[in-house]
Amino acid sequence: MIFVTRELYNGIQIDSGWERRAERDWVRRSEIYSRYYEVISTLLPSKVQRLCKHGLHDAFVESVSLKGGTLFLLMDAKNALGGFCGRKVGLTFSGIRKRIAVRGLRGQWWLYEEAHLSSKARFSLHVMFDKSDVEIEADDLLIERM
Repeated sequence: MIFVTRELYNGIQIDSGWERRAERDWVRRSEIYSRYYEVISTLLPSKVQRLCKHGLHDAFVESVSLKGGTLFLLMDAKNALGGFCGRKVGLTFSGIRKRIAVRGLRGQWWLYEEAHLSSKARFSLHVMFDKSDVEIEADDLLIERM
């Protein structure tokens, strides 16, 4: 994550010792990211735009597989916030450009995402899960309601 970092996320948690400052910084960085996203969004694949618009905050990674250049995440969005709430959602990223550490993703919660342009692929999606951060550089994304 570039705009909303793990350090900042930890800072907004109760008893971090710097919650107020972290919250101000969080709001400022979120506003900057919103402006940045507005500029680049038309250059991103429509499915990436859809994912960013609806979000998967608090969706649970039910299963994950990486085969060749394809990453599949089955997300349980039953209690998630956003447009995918109440469903299971399959995310298939194809044309993966670099190795992704998928070990340990199963059972984690999707918190936040940032979409970026990439010089190596059509897009780069940075995802903050509750225990790890993942950067997915890919050419395409398929979203399926399961």
